[in-house]
Amino acid sequence: MVPLPEPRTGDNSTADLTGVIRARRREVWRKRLIAIGIVVALLVLAGLAWFSPALSLDKVSVKGSDLVDNGQVSNFAMDAHAGTPLPQLRLGSLEKDILEKFPRAEKASIHYAGPRSLSIEITDRTPVVAIANSDGFELFDAEAVDLGPVDKAPKGLTVLEDSGGAPDRETVAAVIRFMAELRPELRSELLTIRAKDALNLSGEIDTGDVQAKVVFGDSTSASLKMRTAAQLAADGRTEIDVSVPSVPVTN
Repeated sequence: MVPLPEPRTGDNSTADLTGVIRARRREVWRKRLIAIGIVVALLVLAGLAWFSPALSLDKVSVKGSDLVDNGQVSNFAMDAHAGTPLPQLRLGSLEKDILEKFPRAEKASIHYAGPRSLSIEITDRTPVVAIANSDGFELFDAEAVDLGPVDKAPKGLTVLEDSGGAPDRETVAAVIRFMAELRPELRSELLTIRAKDALNLSGEIDTGDVQAKVVFGDSTSASLKMRTAAQLAADGRTEIDVSVPSVPVTN
């Protein structure tokens, strides 16, 4: 009968275990040192990029606007930040500054366009009414921001016609409130609007099949008044009073 080998005990077993532990510790420290080295290298690179003239802003391109001068936006950004390394620029702050400087812009989207350049896309505010004057028309959006003069009212935009003299600010505000409440599809059906004063609005609607003259009264319940007028126009009514939309009057 062959005797079984005796299990290893004593100093040899302890030595083997100690060697394994030391090897594992060395491996852990090696990985830690590699990670620390990578972090240090990234910090050095970030520091160089933060101050590097190779990343200094020297070009700003602007597109997308018809109401704002793209060149003026570019000059504004360059005057404020030319020579600043791109990593130091706070794009959100620059967007806010542009909107404050150019109120006709509704949105400014800024993106990096290279190691030394920015791209800015301007979204214009949307006009809701064109107010006729002696030189053409003045455009206003739903927040009553003056979008500037134009020689010809944009196609499909409701026009506030001359109602016997330039309207006062209260009357203009009433017209804008009325227009701002309308959904785009309703707004497009209102060809013209007149305003004797803030409490006496009237206009002409075109539903595509029929046109009608409509008395709206004040600026309240604009959507209800327009829907009621459109329904009555579809029934063949051409003169409609919806100043009290629950009790319309027609001829």
